[in-house]
Amino acid sequence: MKKNYRWGILGAGRIADKFCTALNFVEGATVYAIASRDSEKAKAYATKFNATKCYDNYEELMQDENVDIIYIATPHAFHYEQTMACLNKGKHVLCEKPMALSYRQTAAMIHAATKNKVFLMEGMWTACMPFIEKIKELIAADVIGRLQYVSADFGFNTPVDLEGRLYNKSLGGGSMMDVGIYPLFFATLLLGEPSLVKAVYKLSVTGVDEYVNVVLQYPDGETAHLLSSIHFNTAIEAEIIGTKGKIKINNPWFKATDFNVYLADNKVQKFSVPHMSNGFEYEIMEVMNCLDKGLLQSEKMPHQLTLLISKTMEEILMQAGLVYE
Repeated sequence: MKKNYRWGILGAGRIADKFCTALNFVEGATVYAIASRDSEKAKAYATKFNATKCYDNYEELMQDENVDIIYIATPHAFHYEQTMACLNKGKHVLCEKPMALSYRQTAAMIHAATKNKVFLMEGMWTACMPFIEKIKELIAADVIGRLQYVSADFGFNTPVDLEGRLYNKSLGGGSMMDVGIYPLFFATLLLGEPSLVKAVYKLSVTGVDEYVNVVLQYPDGETAHLLSSIHFNTAIEAEIIGTKGKIKINNPWFKATDFNVYLADNKVQKFSVPHMSNGFEYEIMEVMNCLDKGLLQSEKMPHQLTLLISKTMEEILMQAGLVYE
Protein backbone atom coordinates (compact mmCIF):
# COMPACT_ATOMS: atom_id res chain seq x y z
CA MET A 1 0.00 0.00 0.00
CA LYS A 2 1.20 3.52 -0.79
CA LYS A 3 0.08 5.09 2.49
CA ASN A 4 -1.31 4.35 5.89
CA TYR A 5 -5.09 4.73 5.95
CA ARG A 6 -6.71 5.97 9.14
CA TRP A 7 -10.11 4.34 9.44
CA GLY A 8 -13.04 5.77 11.34
CA ILE A 9 -15.53 3.20 12.59
CA LEU A 10 -19.12 4.44 12.87
CA GLY A 11 -20.94 2.05 15.20
CA ALA A 12 -19.55 -0.34 17.79
CA GLY A 13 -21.52 -3.55 17.46
CA ARG A 14 -20.57 -7.13 16.69
CA ILE A 15 -19.82 -6.55 13.00
CA ALA A 16 -17.51 -3.64 13.88
CA ASP A 17 -15.59 -5.92 16.26
CA LYS A 18 -14.92 -8.45 13.48
CA PHE A 19 -14.04 -5.71 11.03
CA CYS A 20 -11.57 -4.03 13.40
CA THR A 21 -9.95 -7.39 14.16
CA ALA A 22 -9.17 -7.81 10.46
CA LEU A 23 -8.30 -4.15 10.01
CA ASN A 24 -5.54 -4.37 12.60
CA PHE A 25 -4.21 -7.34 10.65
CA VAL A 26 -3.87 -5.43 7.35
CA GLU A 27 -0.63 -3.61 6.62
CA GLY A 28 -1.18 0.09 6.05
CA ALA A 29 -4.49 0.18 7.92
CA THR A 30 -5.11 1.78 11.31
CA VAL A 31 -8.16 1.83 13.55
CA TYR A 32 -7.85 5.56 14.13
CA ALA A 33 -11.24 6.50 15.63
CA ILE A 34 -14.37 4.77 16.87
CA ALA A 35 -17.75 6.43 17.39
CA SER A 36 -20.73 5.10 19.32
CA ARG A 37 -23.66 6.81 20.97
CA ASP A 38 -22.76 4.66 23.98
CA SER A 39 -19.64 6.40 25.30
CA GLU A 40 -18.56 3.42 27.41
CA LYS A 41 -18.78 1.13 24.41
CA ALA A 42 -16.76 3.59 22.33
CA LYS A 43 -14.05 3.70 25.00
CA ALA A 44 -13.98 -0.09 25.30
CA TYR A 45 -13.59 -0.51 21.53
CA ALA A 46 -10.91 2.16 21.38
CA THR A 47 -8.96 0.36 24.10
CA LYS A 48 -9.39 -3.07 22.50
CA PHE A 49 -8.25 -1.95 19.06
CA ASN A 50 -5.73 0.72 20.07
CA ALA A 51 -7.68 3.55 18.47
CA THR A 52 -6.33 7.06 18.82
CA LYS A 53 -9.74 8.67 19.23
CA CYS A 54 -13.18 7.68 20.46
CA TYR A 55 -16.35 9.72 20.12
CA ASP A 56 -19.75 9.48 21.81
CA ASN A 57 -21.45 10.87 18.68
CA TYR A 58 -21.13 10.35 14.95
CA GLU A 59 -20.84 14.00 13.91
CA GLU A 60 -17.40 14.46 15.47
CA LEU A 61 -16.11 11.38 13.68
CA MET A 62 -17.35 12.74 10.35
CA GLN A 63 -15.67 16.08 11.02
CA ASP A 64 -12.32 14.61 12.07
CA GLU A 65 -9.88 15.72 9.36
CA ASN A 66 -7.51 12.86 10.19
CA VAL A 67 -10.04 10.19 9.20
CA ASP A 68 -9.33 8.93 5.67
CA ILE A 69 -12.33 6.62 5.30
CA ILE A 70 -15.38 5.74 7.40
CA TYR A 71 -16.81 2.27 7.83
CA ILE A 72 -20.56 2.35 8.53
CA ALA A 73 -21.30 -0.54 10.91
CA THR A 74 -24.76 0.39 12.19
CA PRO A 75 -28.11 -1.38 11.50
CA HIS A 76 -29.50 -1.15 7.95
CA ALA A 77 -32.12 1.48 8.79
CA PHE A 78 -29.44 4.08 9.57
CA HIS A 79 -27.14 3.52 6.59
CA TYR A 80 -28.75 6.06 4.28
CA GLU A 81 -28.73 9.02 6.63
CA GLN A 82 -25.27 8.32 8.01
CA THR A 83 -23.65 7.57 4.67
CA MET A 84 -25.16 10.65 3.05
CA ALA A 85 -23.82 12.80 5.90
CA CYS A 86 -20.34 11.34 5.46
CA LEU A 87 -20.36 11.73 1.67
CA ASN A 88 -21.55 15.33 1.86
CA LYS A 89 -18.64 16.06 4.21
CA GLY A 90 -16.24 14.67 1.62
CA LYS A 91 -15.49 11.41 3.42
CA HIS A 92 -14.85 8.12 1.63
CA VAL A 93 -17.28 5.42 2.82
CA LEU A 94 -17.46 1.65 3.09
CA CYS A 95 -21.06 0.93 4.12
CA GLU A 96 -22.18 -2.44 5.46
CA LYS A 97 -24.66 -4.41 3.41
CA PRO A 98 -27.40 -3.90 2.52
CA MET A 99 -26.37 -0.36 1.73
CA ALA A 100 -29.91 1.01 2.07
CA LEU A 101 -33.57 0.11 2.62
CA SER A 102 -34.67 0.89 -0.93
CA TYR A 103 -33.49 1.31 -4.49
CA ARG A 104 -34.23 5.05 -4.27
CA GLN A 105 -31.96 5.44 -1.26
CA THR A 106 -29.21 3.35 -2.88
CA ALA A 107 -29.29 5.42 -6.06
CA ALA A 108 -29.22 8.67 -4.06
CA MET A 109 -26.17 7.51 -2.09
CA ILE A 110 -24.27 6.61 -5.26
CA HIS A 111 -25.28 9.93 -6.83
CA ALA A 112 -23.98 11.80 -3.76
CA ALA A 113 -20.66 9.93 -3.88
CA THR A 114 -20.24 10.74 -7.56
CA LYS A 115 -21.20 14.38 -7.05
CA ASN A 116 -18.78 14.82 -4.15
CA LYS A 117 -16.05 12.81 -5.91
CA VAL A 118 -15.55 10.42 -3.02
CA PHE A 119 -15.24 6.64 -2.84
CA LEU A 120 -18.30 4.57 -1.91
CA MET A 121 -18.60 0.80 -1.70
CA GLU A 122 -21.19 -1.56 -0.28
CA GLY A 123 -19.53 -3.79 2.31
CA MET A 124 -20.20 -7.14 0.65
CA TRP A 125 -17.09 -8.88 2.00
CA THR A 126 -17.84 -12.03 0.00
CA ALA A 127 -17.28 -10.13 -3.25
CA CYS A 128 -13.63 -9.55 -2.35
CA MET A 129 -12.73 -13.05 -1.18
CA PRO A 130 -10.23 -15.20 -3.12
CA PHE A 131 -12.71 -18.07 -3.67
CA ILE A 132 -15.00 -15.73 -5.61
CA GLU A 133 -12.13 -14.55 -7.78
CA LYS A 134 -11.13 -18.15 -8.49
CA ILE A 135 -14.68 -19.17 -9.38
CA LYS A 136 -14.98 -16.21 -11.76
CA GLU A 137 -11.72 -17.30 -13.41
CA LEU A 138 -12.98 -20.88 -13.86
CA ILE A 139 -16.24 -19.69 -15.39
CA ALA A 140 -14.44 -17.27 -17.72
CA ALA A 141 -12.18 -20.15 -18.81
CA ASP A 142 -15.29 -22.17 -19.74
CA VAL A 143 -14.36 -24.96 -17.30
CA ILE A 144 -18.00 -25.76 -16.46
CA GLY A 145 -19.46 -24.47 -19.73
CA ARG A 146 -22.31 -22.01 -20.12
CA LEU A 147 -24.10 -21.31 -16.87
CA GLN A 148 -27.57 -22.82 -16.49
CA TYR A 149 -28.48 -22.72 -12.81
CA VAL A 150 -27.34 -21.09 -9.56
CA SER A 151 -28.56 -21.90 -6.07
CA ALA A 152 -27.59 -20.45 -2.72
CA ASP A 153 -29.14 -20.26 0.74
CA PHE A 154 -28.52 -18.66 4.10
CA GLY A 155 -30.81 -19.42 7.00
CA PHE A 156 -30.60 -19.82 10.75
CA ASN A 157 -32.99 -20.38 13.62
CA THR A 158 -33.09 -17.51 16.06
CA PRO A 159 -35.39 -17.14 19.07
CA VAL A 160 -38.28 -14.81 18.32
CA ASP A 161 -37.54 -11.45 19.92
CA LEU A 162 -40.22 -9.01 18.85
CA GLU A 163 -38.10 -6.09 20.07
CA GLY A 164 -34.81 -7.34 18.60
CA ARG A 165 -33.26 -6.06 15.38
CA LEU A 166 -34.11 -9.11 13.28
CA TYR A 167 -37.85 -8.79 13.93
CA ASN A 168 -38.01 -5.00 14.06
CA LYS A 169 -39.23 -3.55 10.76
CA SER A 170 -38.14 -0.02 11.70
CA LEU A 171 -34.55 -1.32 11.94
CA GLY A 172 -34.71 -3.13 8.61
CA GLY A 173 -35.44 -6.55 10.10
CA GLY A 174 -36.30 -9.74 8.26
CA SER A 175 -34.38 -12.54 6.58
CA MET A 176 -34.03 -10.96 3.15
CA MET A 177 -32.39 -7.80 4.42
CA ASP A 178 -30.20 -9.60 6.96
CA VAL A 179 -28.89 -12.66 5.13
CA GLY A 180 -30.90 -13.00 1.90
CA ILE A 181 -28.63 -10.41 0.35
CA TYR A 182 -25.84 -13.02 0.23
CA PRO A 183 -27.60 -15.47 -2.11
CA LEU A 184 -28.98 -12.52 -4.11
CA PHE A 185 -25.48 -11.07 -4.50
CA PHE A 186 -24.18 -14.43 -5.68
CA ALA A 187 -26.86 -14.91 -8.34
CA THR A 188 -26.58 -11.31 -9.53
CA LEU A 189 -22.80 -11.48 -9.75
CA LEU A 190 -22.98 -14.56 -11.94
CA LEU A 191 -26.16 -14.05 -13.97
CA GLY A 192 -26.96 -10.34 -13.92
CA GLU A 193 -30.47 -8.87 -13.97
CA PRO A 194 -33.40 -11.34 -13.90
CA SER A 195 -36.30 -11.03 -16.32
CA LEU A 196 -38.66 -12.82 -13.91
CA VAL A 197 -38.83 -12.73 -10.10
CA LYS A 198 -41.09 -15.01 -8.04
CA ALA A 199 -41.08 -15.02 -4.25
CA VAL A 200 -42.76 -17.29 -1.70
CA TYR A 201 -42.55 -16.06 1.87
CA LYS A 202 -43.83 -16.14 5.45
CA LEU A 203 -44.24 -12.98 7.50
CA SER A 204 -43.86 -12.74 11.27
CA VAL A 205 -46.33 -11.00 13.57
CA THR A 206 -44.13 -7.89 13.34
CA GLY A 207 -44.54 -7.78 9.57
CA VAL A 208 -41.01 -8.80 8.53
CA ASP A 209 -40.20 -11.95 6.57
CA GLU A 210 -39.28 -15.06 8.54
CA TYR A 211 -38.23 -16.70 5.29
CA VAL A 212 -38.22 -15.95 1.58
CA ASN A 213 -37.93 -18.57 -1.15
CA VAL A 214 -37.06 -16.98 -4.50
CA VAL A 215 -36.91 -18.21 -8.10
CA LEU A 216 -35.25 -16.00 -10.68
CA GLN A 217 -35.24 -16.47 -14.45
CA TYR A 218 -32.90 -14.68 -16.84
CA PRO A 219 -33.25 -13.53 -20.48
CA ASP A 220 -31.33 -16.49 -21.93
CA GLY A 221 -33.22 -19.06 -19.86
CA GLU A 222 -30.88 -19.47 -16.89
CA THR A 223 -32.50 -19.83 -13.48
CA ALA A 224 -31.55 -19.26 -9.85
CA HIS A 225 -33.05 -20.49 -6.58
CA LEU A 226 -32.41 -18.47 -3.43
CA LEU A 227 -33.52 -19.07 0.15
CA SER A 228 -33.14 -16.97 3.29
CA SER A 229 -34.49 -17.54 6.79
CA ILE A 230 -34.32 -16.32 10.38
CA HIS A 231 -36.82 -19.01 11.44
CA PHE A 232 -35.07 -22.27 10.51
CA ASN A 233 -31.61 -23.54 9.65
CA THR A 234 -30.60 -24.12 6.05
CA ALA A 235 -27.62 -25.90 4.48
CA ILE A 236 -25.79 -22.60 3.79
CA GLU A 237 -24.39 -24.04 0.57
CA ALA A 238 -24.15 -22.83 -3.01
CA GLU A 239 -24.02 -24.51 -6.40
CA ILE A 240 -23.31 -23.37 -9.94
CA ILE A 241 -24.32 -25.71 -12.76
CA GLY A 242 -23.05 -25.31 -16.31
CA THR A 243 -23.28 -27.33 -19.52
CA LYS A 244 -19.94 -29.07 -18.80
CA GLY A 245 -19.98 -29.47 -15.03
CA LYS A 246 -20.73 -27.79 -11.72
CA ILE A 247 -19.14 -25.99 -8.79
CA LYS A 248 -20.22 -26.90 -5.26
CA ILE A 249 -19.42 -24.66 -2.28
CA ASN A 250 -20.08 -26.18 1.12
CA ASN A 251 -21.14 -24.54 4.38
CA PRO A 252 -20.44 -21.69 5.00
CA TRP A 253 -20.38 -20.82 1.32
CA PHE A 254 -20.51 -17.02 1.82
CA LYS A 255 -17.04 -17.01 3.40
CA ALA A 256 -15.68 -20.18 1.86
CA THR A 257 -12.09 -21.28 1.79
CA ASP A 258 -12.73 -24.52 -0.12
CA PHE A 259 -14.88 -25.62 -3.05
CA ASN A 260 -15.06 -28.46 -5.56
CA VAL A 261 -15.50 -28.57 -9.32
CA TYR A 262 -17.30 -31.62 -10.74
CA LEU A 263 -16.78 -32.27 -14.45
CA ALA A 264 -18.72 -34.40 -16.90
CA ASP A 265 -15.99 -37.07 -17.02
CA ASN A 266 -16.47 -37.65 -13.24
CA LYS A 267 -13.28 -35.82 -12.42
CA VAL A 268 -13.29 -33.70 -9.27
CA GLN A 269 -11.03 -30.70 -8.83
CA LYS A 270 -10.59 -29.41 -5.27
CA PHE A 271 -9.60 -25.84 -4.51
CA SER A 272 -8.47 -24.36 -1.20
CA VAL A 273 -7.89 -20.65 -0.54
CA PRO A 274 -7.51 -20.09 3.24
CA HIS A 275 -8.16 -16.68 4.77
CA MET A 276 -5.31 -14.63 6.20
CA SER A 277 -7.47 -13.37 9.09
CA ASN A 278 -11.26 -13.66 9.46
CA GLY A 279 -12.20 -12.76 5.86
CA PHE A 280 -12.87 -9.05 6.30
CA GLU A 281 -9.27 -8.31 5.37
CA TYR A 282 -10.02 -8.73 1.67
CA GLU A 283 -12.60 -5.95 1.42
CA ILE A 284 -10.34 -3.72 3.55
CA MET A 285 -7.46 -4.30 1.15
CA GLU A 286 -9.75 -3.78 -1.84
CA VAL A 287 -10.90 -0.39 -0.52
CA MET A 288 -7.35 0.74 0.19
CA ASN A 289 -6.20 -0.45 -3.22
CA CYS A 290 -8.96 1.60 -4.84
CA LEU A 291 -7.97 4.67 -2.82
CA ASP A 292 -4.34 4.18 -3.82
CA LYS A 293 -5.44 4.30 -7.46
CA GLY A 294 -7.78 7.24 -6.99
CA LEU A 295 -10.85 5.17 -7.90
CA LEU A 296 -14.32 6.18 -6.73
CA GLN A 297 -15.72 2.64 -6.90
CA SER A 298 -14.50 -0.94 -6.76
CA GLU A 299 -14.35 -3.28 -9.73
CA LYS A 300 -15.13 -6.17 -7.38
CA MET A 301 -18.23 -4.50 -5.93
CA PRO A 302 -19.11 -1.75 -8.43
CA HIS A 303 -21.99 0.68 -8.04
CA GLN A 304 -23.92 -0.99 -10.85
CA LEU A 305 -23.87 -4.34 -9.04
CA THR A 306 -25.07 -2.70 -5.81
CA LEU A 307 -27.88 -0.96 -7.73
CA LEU A 308 -28.95 -4.18 -9.44
CA ILE A 309 -29.02 -6.12 -6.17
CA SER A 310 -31.05 -3.34 -4.57
CA LYS A 311 -33.50 -3.27 -7.47
CA THR A 312 -34.10 -7.03 -7.39
CA MET A 313 -34.33 -7.11 -3.59
CA GLU A 314 -36.96 -4.39 -3.68
CA GLU A 315 -39.02 -6.43 -6.16
CA ILE A 316 -38.76 -9.52 -3.93
CA LEU A 317 -39.80 -7.56 -0.84
CA MET A 318 -42.66 -5.86 -2.66
CA GLN A 319 -44.06 -9.28 -3.60
CA ALA A 320 -44.07 -10.01 0.14
CA GLY A 321 -45.81 -6.70 0.78
CA LEU A 322 -42.75 -5.26 2.51
CA VAL A 323 -41.81 -1.62 2.07
CA TYR A 324 -39.24 -0.36 4.57
CA GLU A 325 -38.64 3.22 3.64
